[in-house]
Amino acid sequence: MKTSKIIFISLLGTIAFLILATLTDIRIRGRRNSDIKNDFKVNRQLMPSFKVLCVNNSRNITFIQKDSSFIEVTYLKDSITPKLNFKIKEDTLMVSDFEKLIHRNVSVTIHATDSLKRILLKNSDIRIEHVGSGKLSLNLDHSSVWMDQDKGGNYFLPILDVVAKNHSDFHTGDFKVDSLGIVLFNSKADLRIISKKISGTLSDSSKIYARQPEEISLKKDKTSKINVDDY
Repeated sequence: MKTSKIIFISLLGTIAFLILATLTDIRIRGRRNSDIKNDFKVNRQLMPSFKVLCVNNSRNITFIQKDSSFIEVTYLKDSITPKLNFKIKEDTLMVSDFEKLIHRNVSVTIHATDSLKRILLKNSDIRIEHVGSGKLSLNLDHSSVWMDQDKGGNYFLPILDVVAKNHSDFHTGDFKVDSLGIVLFNSKADLRIISKKISGTLSDSSKIYARQPEEISLKKDKTSKINVDDY
């Protein structure tokens, strides 16, 4: 058999194998996604509205603004119902000691009304997926925040104030903020937001990356870095 025919037959065999492997992977993924949903249970608990969210020593938590306030805990059906340490004191919801390493297959979603004005984090990670109009303040202490907005909506924040210290990280998606105030102490910020104004200070080896706003006023010490891109 000629060398060209051998190469052609080998090529056809390779293509057929890749097609079969792709179809098999799609089928497996489809079954896995369905099985995963069926394997989990959601426990919902209603609560009164609150103005402050305080999270300590916790991981794998998501915050979403809704028309009512409640907490959802998602966990495997065959496992013991996880205990979430939380309480409401006056106008503050306090969540503590929810460690991802301990609760490997458990996630927590906190839903709150637009009454929420402030989020305080210490040694914690949280994902903020949607907040409505109004002013929001974030205070991070050795913590990490990923903040974004619903892609299907036209949401924006008039005012967002962030204070981050002690090796904290603040990251955002590309939603709109009219005015951002940020203060970093030995922390980092990666800002994809579209803003009219950014102001603040950086110290103790802090770093910030941001889109070019209409107006900017950032001060830093010699150990810190500011990177602004116009795109």
